[in-house]
Amino acid sequence: MEFVLAFIWLIIPVALLLVAMLVGRAITSRHEADLARRQAVVAHIRTTDIRVMLDPVPGDHPPMLVTSEVCLGIDHFRGFLGNLKNIFGGEVRSYAATLDRARREVIMRLLEEAHRHGYNALANLRIEFADISGNATAARKATSVSILAAATAHHAATTTAHPVQAPVAAPLPG
Repeated sequence: MEFVLAFIWLIIPVALLLVAMLVGRAITSRHEADLARRQAVVAHIRTTDIRVMLDPVPGDHPPMLVTSEVCLGIDHFRGFLGNLKNIFGGEVRSYAATLDRARREVIMRLLEEAHRHGYNALANLRIEFADISGNATAARKATSVSILAAATAHHAATTTAHPVQAPVAAPLPG
C-alpha cells in the first residue's frame, strides 16, 4: 500500500509537468505560426533603430509616435526548468526563448499600428523590459515581464539606395 501511495505521489507531479510542457509547446507553436502570418502583411514596412528617418517623404501625414506593450508570464514548465537551471547554473534558455517571442510580438504590434495608420517605415525603435512579478529577487528569475516598445512611424520612399535591414520580428539564431 505504501508503495502504491509513493508511486502516485511521484506520478502526479511528473504527469502535471508533462501536461504543462505539452500545453506550453502547443501555445508557443500556435503563436509562432500567428507571428509568421502577421509578418507577411507588414513585411513592406522598413524598420530601424537609428534616430534619423531614412528617405522621409513629406505629405499629408506627419510622423507619428506608435507604441505597444506586451505583458508575459513564464509558463509553469519553463519556470520549473528555470528553477532547476538556477540550482545547477548556466543560461536559462527557456526564459530567453519566451522573452524573444514576446519581443517579436511587441514589434509586430508596432508594425501593425503603423500599417493601420498608412505608414511604411518606423524609425528610432526603442524596446524596454520591466520585471512586474513583484517578489522576484536577483537570485530568482522574473516570472512576469512587461515589454514596452515605441517608434516613430513615417512615410519613406519605396525605392532607395539604402538597403532595407532584415525584419526585426525574425527569430534570433540559435
